[in-house]
Amino acid sequence: MADQFDVIIIGGGPGGYNCAIRAGQLGLKTALIEKRKTLGGTCLNVGCIPSKALLHASEMYEEAGQHFADMGIGVGELSLDLAKMMARKDEAVKGLTDGVAFLMKKNKVKVFHGAGAIAGKGKVTVTPEDGQAQTLETRHIVIAMGSEVTPLPGVEID
Repeated sequence: MADQFDVIIIGGGPGGYNCAIRAGQLGLKTALIEKRKTLGGTCLNVGCIPSKALLHASEMYEEAGQHFADMGIGVGELSLDLAKMMARKDEAVKGLTDGVAFLMKKNKVKVFHGAGAIAGKGKVTVTPEDGQAQTLETRHIVIAMGSEVTPLPGVEID
């Protein structure tokens, strides 16, 4: 027998996880499906937050190399430790994604990791990376899958 929920949200980005939190707060039996291993969507995992963390570090590097001396601050020979910079970025992302996961537990939201697909009225399948699909049943489905990059002909996205 399939798991039964009041609401299933497909997509664990900002729209989906906020919807799941509110549904849980309202006492609905809620499931959230996310294809990534961590919640938070593109922004939190690979977009805005990591980019801003690296941008901030880059700006600090530029300030130290170009402008600290103008303020009477000597720093000696400047160097860049890219591995440490990336680790700090990863730490920021982990802290935020762990926070979202905590909010799911706090609000009694059951999280499924895998690709979600509507399989019919009141039915959603979740297919994790291992390929073992599972069917969930629900009264309501919310689609909060965000967006994907549209490839350009002849341009390979790395």
